[in-house]
Amino acid sequence: MYDASEADIDVLVTGYQWRWRYEYLEENVSFFSNLATPREQIYEADSKGDNYLLEVDEPMVVPTGTKIRVLLTANDVIHSWWVPDLAVKKDAIPGFINETWFEIDEPGIYRGQCAELCGRDHAFMPIEVKAVTPEDYVVWLDSRREAAAVEAAGSDREWEMDELMERGMATYNTYCAACHQPEGQGLPPMFPALAGTGITIDPDALDAHKAIVLHGQAGTAMPAFGATLSPAEIAAVITYERNAWGNDTGDLVQPSAVRALLESQ
Repeated sequence: MYDASEADIDVLVTGYQWRWRYEYLEENVSFFSNLATPREQIYEADSKGDNYLLEVDEPMVVPTGTKIRVLLTANDVIHSWWVPDLAVKKDAIPGFINETWFEIDEPGIYRGQCAELCGRDHAFMPIEVKAVTPEDYVVWLDSRREAAAVEAAGSDREWEMDELMERGMATYNTYCAACHQPEGQGLPPMFPALAGTGITIDPDALDAHKAIVLHGQAGTAMPAFGATLSPAEIAAVITYERNAWGNDTGDLVQPSAVRALLESQ
């Protein structure tokens, strides 16, 4: 039961605060999987959905009747990849690679969670494994590659402000709102406010704003997103933060500028 050799598919799973990254090693497919339960349902709604805190925007998809080897590590702190119905629970530790495996006979959705206390949003780090037929799996792989090509092409064109704001709001709500709050009010002093104060409204701090999003900020909880988000997502979220909640700086960041910064490093 511990023999993960001779697997048909290898997936590298990396834990982040607070999401999972899945990389299909032989298929040139990778993506982040984030909590899909709306924040307003968590903090405001009286009723909860059927899969409250167990639903994601991008599930791990695997074919049925196939041995899947999962290689586990972490980017920041110790996490644990736990899917009870698959009899899998294995720690994801920075600097180490653990391995486990599973095989699913029936199509369906199998849910789990991070099982190692990993920070303030530990409860918001679900796992969703979607088992499909081998034929549907091939179709899914093709769709992921097409989506990646579209995302890569996004850094080669000029974006309009409304496009950046729409994309930026989605990116902010997924990656930033947990700490800086949905309306940018933050949770000072650990998570500073972005609405109406600080570098997001300073006309001379655009370069500093880019640097913090790309590289994080040492000594704080602010992570580096340069290797996590695409140039389009980074450009959009910076544009959004500088123009949402009444900030109205008028600053617009193009994905091509972000890509140039990344390539110059």
